[in-house]
Amino acid sequence: MQFSELGGTLQVVAYVPSQATLGTVDNWPVWQTGLKAKITAVTFVPSAAITANGTHYSDYTLTRYTAGASGTTVATRSWAATNSVAETPELMTLSATAANLLLAVDDTLSVVKTVTGNGLVIPDGVLVVRYQLTGS
Repeated sequence: MQFSELGGTLQVVAYVPSQATLGTVDNWPVWQTGLKAKITAVTFVPSAAITANGTHYSDYTLTRYTAGASGTTVATRSWAATNSVAETPELMTLSATAANLLLAVDDTLSVVKTVTGNGLVIPDGVLVVRYQLTGS
């Protein structure tokens, strides 16, 4: 059996390092696809608690990059209003645009950190991307 013949939901797990500087934006490539796929869920598991702040907060955006095109939002998580508990998986909000969840061969997924105000320090953690193959 070849990988492209697998059915059901598969997952890839990627480590996301901490960005210890409050106001710093960052970008971490976490996966390059080898086959066409559809993302079905994205989970972030922080290594430590995160206290939300409505004035100074950070956002994580899982962004899909296709060669020759600008980035497309796949999933988001904001720490403007909701806290995170250490070692507790939490679903990121998937894009409401169905086409944003479709991956082409060699697309790259990156976690993009943006800040509002002074931002927040986000601890390291893991990102779990669940997906289904849609063709070769």
